[in-house]
Amino acid sequence: MAMTFSPLSPPTPVEAGADCAVLPLREASRKLVREWGFLRPTVTPFSLSPAVVHCLIEIGDYGRRSFSDLCTELNVAPAQLSRTLAELVSSGSIQTEGKKGSLSTGHHDVYTLTEAGARTLAEINVYAQEQVTQALAAVTPGAAASITAAFLAYATALERSRPREADVAPAPSPSVSIVAGYRPGILARTLEMHLDFYYPKNGWGREFEAALSTSLGDLLCRLDRPVNQVWSAVMATPAQNPEAPPRERTVGVVYVDGEGTKQEGVARLRAFIVDESTRGLGVGKRLLAAAMQFVKDTGFRECHLSTLRSLTVARSLYEKEGFEEVGEVWSDEFGKGVMELRYVWRRPEKS
Repeated sequence: MAMTFSPLSPPTPVEAGADCAVLPLREASRKLVREWGFLRPTVTPFSLSPAVVHCLIEIGDYGRRSFSDLCTELNVAPAQLSRTLAELVSSGSIQTEGKKGSLSTGHHDVYTLTEAGARTLAEINVYAQEQVTQALAAVTPGAAASITAAFLAYATALERSRPREADVAPAPSPSVSIVAGYRPGILARTLEMHLDFYYPKNGWGREFEAALSTSLGDLLCRLDRPVNQVWSAVMATPAQNPEAPPRERTVGVVYVDGEGTKQEGVARLRAFIVDESTRGLGVGKRLLAAAMQFVKDTGFRECHLSTLRSLTVARSLYEKEGFEEVGEVWSDEFGKGVMELRYVWRRPEKS
């Protein structure tokens, strides 16, 4: 018996037109991302990430923006926004409304520009204006209106097609735990985080890496002694496959060297650093608290550390733990000389 099949319904004109437009529109979008510089770590000519630039623009356009408003308008997750806001707060570009100089990035805070932030935003606007002006100068006369209309239509369509919260499966949330003791690869990760941070800012390279690896390598060999210890902040991200183990990554470290000062009862806090991706999430505070609890429980009467005056966030954490500034000294330990700021914690005298 012969069998007949009904042909598939032909696509409607709208569907056919949409199919034809997808690939060219994707290619155009990728080209825009490249030309705007969003694939670079910073936006030329500013040492700011694209996320920071857009957050600054959003706050500046409205004068004041809440955390929830920024999440919605920038279409980012709260954890990512917290890191971006922490970077802006620590650079002095924004402040929590009513809390001048605050390092808070709470989810109920409202943010405004500082004077420094307003100046940076003005420079960004000048740069963006020049970018658009130069681009429009390269098109045929009268094309500007069509380009603007197309941009607005596409941006509006993307915004309207955002998935509803109820339709989006929540991404696995990473957790950070503070782990005491040696972990394989801890020295390499410590060096990596230090070089990622200090080389761009201070130019500390080969000499810095060699000196730090030698001194911390010596400390690692002495971790079996009860006066020395190291802590790692370990971020565990659940795997998509529920049967697979979580992916672990060290995102912060701090060392206590109970023998480094060569003084009985005096420890040295060393190599305290947190990965840029987790700044503003309280990881540094937890690491430092664990280290200082060890200092107190082990019976040290003092704990010394060296830092830089420019590291305002770290200095704030030290001072909250009871460290006091005791002076500055010139150091060329890492090849390029710098003024080191010295801090000391002293055990409170019993009354």
